[in-house]
Amino acid sequence: MENQKNKFWKFTLLFFATIVGVFILYLAGAWGWYFLQQWQGQKAVQQLAENLERVKKENYERAMADTYGGKIPQETLQMYISAVEKGDYELASKYFIEKYQEEELESSYQLTTKEMENYISLLKIAITKNGYFSSDNMPGMKEFFIDKPIYIRIGLYPNGIWKIVKI
Repeated sequence: MENQKNKFWKFTLLFFATIVGVFILYLAGAWGWYFLQQWQGQKAVQQLAENLERVKKENYERAMADTYGGKIPQETLQMYISAVEKGDYELASKYFIEKYQEEELESSYQLTTKEMENYISLLKIAITKNGYFSSDNMPGMKEFFIDKPIYIRIGLYPNGIWKIVKI
């Protein structure tokens, strides 16, 4: 009987020790998993920040190398008008910010001769109108706007060249 009691207590102790051991392993595993997820998240955020910084630097370098445009907004607009009048739509598209150059090039070829004449006429009227500069509430963004007879938005690149954003 004594032997059976010892076996019972040994079994009970072993059973509870096993449960406690499994529980401790589970906690250790959960703790490890949690910190692994935290580490992976931090690495992902760090990599995203590095990629964003790289893209920002590349965009800045491209902007600094872009010399198509004038020292004042009206000069850029006049250069654009001259290129369009000559039918040099590729050159004309280069007076736009990089993001819209291809779109501008494609749309220029889609206009009929009459539509292009009307467009040039509106641009020539617009260049004689008084535009206005953006307010100071847009940090890092200096822009010039003409509202009539056609909406024109021209932005200042970091290299001091004015580029057309939208017409």
